[in-house]
Amino acid sequence: MRIGLLTEGGYPYVSGDARLWCDRLVHGLAQHEFDVYALSRSEHQEDDGWIPLPPNVRRVRTAPLWMAEDDEVVLGRRARRRFTECFGELAAVLCGVPEGRSGGVRSLSEGASASEADRFANALYGLAELAR
Repeated sequence: MRIGLLTEGGYPYVSGDARLWCDRLVHGLAQHEFDVYALSRSEHQEDDGWIPLPPNVRRVRTAPLWMAEDDEVVLGRRARRRFTECFGELAAVLCGVPEGRSGGVRSLSEGASASEADRFANALYGLAELAR
């Protein structure tokens, strides 16, 4: 299984806050491949370098949070509405909110159905399409 691990200011940087937790996770799931997407907090953190990575980390992509990049992209009303819908659906599925309901929260571990998996996938693909 390939796993995308998004970290903010932590793994794989030497000075990261969540470095130890993420390192234990990656080492503990050695049978899985990881693609790490790391958001760095500062230039100093990037200069300190990374910890040694295990062989199951296939790739690391980094992006600085400390350097503003103005790409002049302005999302229209339709794109913002689509983002809100997709992100809301993704959050609802993760929180166990049944489709079409605002209450009745239950854990996904109590029996995730195929329809919940479809809701999750559709929301994730919708966000990916917007990001593209």
